[in-house]
Order: sequence, then structure tokens, then C-alpha cells
Amino acid sequence: MNYNFKKLFNFRDVGGVVTENGEKLKEGVLFRSEDLSKLTKQDIETFRQLNIKAICDLRMPSEQKSKVSRVQPGPDIELLSVSIHDKSQEFTHFEFLKFLVSKSTTVDFEKIMRDMYEHMAFGCHDEMKEIICFLSDANRVPALIHCTGGKDRTGFVAAIIQLYLGVPYETVIDEYLKSNDLIAAKMKRTESFIRWMSLFRISPEQIRPVLEVRREYFEDVYQKIMKQYGDIGTYLEKGCNIPRGCLEQLNEMFLSSNEGQ
Repeated sequence: MNYNFKKLFNFRDVGGVVTENGEKLKEGVLFRSEDLSKLTKQDIETFRQLNIKAICDLRMPSEQKSKVSRVQPGPDIELLSVSIHDKSQEFTHFEFLKFLVSKSTTVDFEKIMRDMYEHMAFGCHDEMKEIICFLSDANRVPALIHCTGGKDRTGFVAAIIQLYLGVPYETVIDEYLKSNDLIAAKMKRTESFIRWMSLFRISPEQIRPVLEVRREYFEDVYQKIMKQYGDIGTYLEKGCNIPRGCLEQLNEMFLSSNEGQ
């Protein structure tokens, strides 16, 4: 579905995909996107028409301050702000770009991304509990989850939710990788800007690991989760200490028969 946003990229529905049991995740329950800092007036009106009642912002405080959301919490919109980024590496978006330039010859950017996913999967159990319990409240539907680019942090949480609900792994990976197409033009501009900042010392090949989502980023931590916990449900319930009631509510909110659809 095309939501016709002008300045909001990577916006899409987490639902609409079919589980291994043939059930379809309900659409209009949970959306995902990049940050909301550049919305036009028309975008804000389009956003309001979706009747989103809750927003889960996964950005760090520094990111929130440097890119202020144009949709603020109020009587009709509840906000949960919870970072699943390593707090020892807190940057604004611009500071992160400067870091990439300054470390371009000494840092393995692919390793940075792999470490980030490792931290999200195993260093943010309390945060995952907070996120899932927040999103499992039917009074907060529809909800939106976002970070800065809507690709890594948001992609990880969305993938875990879809896997828990029984969506086949390859379907989840396909959904995860869609970010590369949806933000391709934006990432190309970012790539050009970083290369310009470095006086073109950084090659496109060097910078792409942080601008793209890659199957191996998620797959590495998924395999570790499965090895340690056996399945995503056990990871969420035992690893992240999420109450079974929250997980059951998530099921009830998302799962519906395909009959008549």
C-alpha cells in the first residue's frame, strides 16, 4: 500500500504477511518507519488519518534532540522512548557521520554493525520487554515503531515480532531487506555526503555496510538466539522476561484467519 508520504521514508505495515499456519497478520495494527523529523504539513495530515495512538521511539536521547519529531505525544498519542542502542556509543546522526569519516581507515564497519545487532539481541532484554509489553496493549492500536532510518533497530524488533507470530523465516528476511529498496535514494545521498566529508578518501564499498541492511546481520544473531533458547517465544519469555500475558495479547491483536480476505 502506498501511503503517499513526501518526507517519511521506509514507512510500512508490519502486518499483511502470512504465517506458517496460513493465518494472516492483521494490517493496521503496527507500522514501522524512519524518524518523524522531516514531515511536511501534508505528511502530518496523512499521519493523523492513520489514527496512530502510540509511538515507540527507539532512538537515543541525542538523536531525538538533534532530529525532533514533528508528531508530539498528547491526549491522542502516547509515546514510549526506549533506546536499544549501545549507550556507550551515543551519537547524534551528524556525529555518527563524522565518526565514520574519522575512523574510515582503521575501523571495520561491518563489525560495528554485527556488534550492534549482538547488543540488540542480547544486551537489551529489559528494553525488549518494555517495547513488547507497550505494543501488546490493544488500547494503543494502531501503533508505530521507528528509529532514525527505520532499518536496523526497527528492523530487528519488527522481525522478532513477526517470527514470534509464526511468519516463515524467509518471509521475515524478505520484509527486513525491503529497507534497502525503500531508502535507496536517501542512502545514496548519505553515501555521497560521507565521501565528500572525507574528501573522497572513503570508497562506496567501505561505507555501505552501515548504510544497508544485510541478511547476515540479522541471521547471525537469529542463529545465536535459536541455539541458546530454541525458539523466539522462549527467547522473549525466558530471555527478555516478557510476561506470557503480553505475548498472548500480541497474538490476539495480530492473528486473524485468511478466510474472506
